[in-house]
Amino acid sequence: MVSVNSARRRWLAGALLVGVGWLASPSAVPVYDGISAPDEPYRYVSPPPDATKTAPATSVSVNTPVTGGSNSQGLSLQTGETGPQMSVFLPQFAMRAATGPIHIAVTPAAPTDLPPGATADGNVYDIAMTAPGGPVTLDKKYAAIATLYLRATSQRAPQPTMYYRPAAGAAWTALGTTAGGLDIRVSSFPGAGQYVLAKAGTAAAANASSGMPVLPIVLVGVLVVLAAAVVVVRLRSTSGDAAGTAAPSPAE
Repeated sequence: MVSVNSARRRWLAGALLVGVGWLASPSAVPVYDGISAPDEPYRYVSPPPDATKTAPATSVSVNTPVTGGSNSQGLSLQTGETGPQMSVFLPQFAMRAATGPIHIAVTPAAPTDLPPGATADGNVYDIAMTAPGGPVTLDKKYAAIATLYLRATSQRAPQPTMYYRPAAGAAWTALGTTAGGLDIRVSSFPGAGQYVLAKAGTAAAANASSGMPVLPIVLVGVLVVLAAAVVVVRLRSTSGDAAGTAAPSPAE
């Protein structure tokens, strides 16, 4: 029969081995991708000199029907990378048009004329919404839960902020941005126009490029705790064995 101390040592050794495997992985695996499909390198429209060579960034478009002046179906639209670099959710009745269908097109572009001091983190995404019967507008009531997701170029902290402008040449506005994952940035969707992730100021960009990812730090801490636990269990086991040897049996 395996002793309790022996089983505990084996469990801790297994956990330690798993932690080492996580730490040795080249990049963290997003939950939504699964173990067999980690994110591919970011696809730039205008790649920096040190970027990994990739296929071109993808565009995406869709038509959605109109009933009673609104989109009759909710929809989620995303680009074709693994994982997607842009995704937008538009609920039912969020868009208004006189007649349909509403055509939504998303096109990546190289960043231009960003806010002073800001550094782009990836592509600009131009989102156009058109319909044969005239302009497409958002219904504030239903569009309140419309959501835009942009993938950052890396998982390094600090993560960038999302910026929006209604058309090329207009002023950029920073949007309230939250985390949807290690490198996924989430904001509301104010409408058609251009969106980009950017880090405010060169100092922030320098810190982001030189900062250590959070996940490896956490894993190192876990490994240290596991190693300490193994040492404690072994010491207790050794002390218990020594005490058992020294104690006389009833037969003596």
